[in-house]
Amino acid sequence: MSLFISFDPKSTFLIFGLKEMNWFTTFFVLLLMFYSFWILPSRMEIMKLNFLKSLNKQFSIALKSMKDGTQMYFSSIFLIILFCNFFGLFPNFFTPSSHLMFNLFFSVPLWMGFFLYGWIIFSNKMLAHLVPLSTPMPLISFMVLIESISTLIRPGTLSIRLMANMVSGHLLLTLMGNAIVLKPFIIIIILIFIQTSLTMLEIGVSFIQAYVFCILLALYSDESDYNKI
Repeated sequence: MSLFISFDPKSTFLIFGLKEMNWFTTFFVLLLMFYSFWILPSRMEIMKLNFLKSLNKQFSIALKSMKDGTQMYFSSIFLIILFCNFFGLFPNFFTPSSHLMFNLFFSVPLWMGFFLYGWIIFSNKMLAHLVPLSTPMPLISFMVLIESISTLIRPGTLSIRLMANMVSGHLLLTLMGNAIVLKPFIIIIILIFIQTSLTMLEIGVSFIQAYVFCILLALYSDESDYNKI
C-alpha cells in the first residue's frame, strides 16, 4: 500500500460509492459554528467567543493600515484551515490542506485582491517599495527584479509551506502505524508511545501552521495599503 494513499481524496472515505465525499469534510467546521439557542451562553460558547476576540485582536495588530472588520476575513480562513488540519488527524478523514490547490484557493485570491488594490490606488508608492533604501544606483534594476519575483511568489510559498508541513507529519504517523505490525510486545508499546507523542505534536502543528499561513497573508496584504502611512 502506498504511503501517500491517505492524501488521495478518492481512497480514504466511501459512502455508497461516492468517492468525492472526502472534499465535504472541509465544511465540517460549519457544524461547530452555529449559535446557542439559550439566552445565557454556555461555557463552550464563552470559550469560543473569547478565542475569536483574541484571534481578531492578533489580526488587527497585523492589519494596522486596514479598516475595521478586515480581520474577519483572515479569522475565517484561519478557522477553516485549522479544522481541516485537525480533522485530518482522525482515521479515515481526508486532509484538504495537504493539497496545493486547496491552499492556493485561499492565498491567491485574497493576496491578488489587495495587491491589485495597492497598484491601482498607490502606484507610485508600490513602485518605490520595490527599491530598498540606500540601494546603489547600478543595482536598482537588479533589486527591482528580485523584489518583484519575491512579491509574486508569496502566495505560492505560503501554500507550499502549509502543504509540506501537513504531508510530512501525516507521513510520519503512517510510517509509525505501519511499523507496529508484527513487532514484539515491548516494541509495540514503545511505538504506541512515540506515535501518541507525534499525534500531540501534529495537533500543535495544525494550529501553528494555520496561524502562520493567515498572519503572513495578513502582513502581505497590509503592505498594499498606504492610507495611514
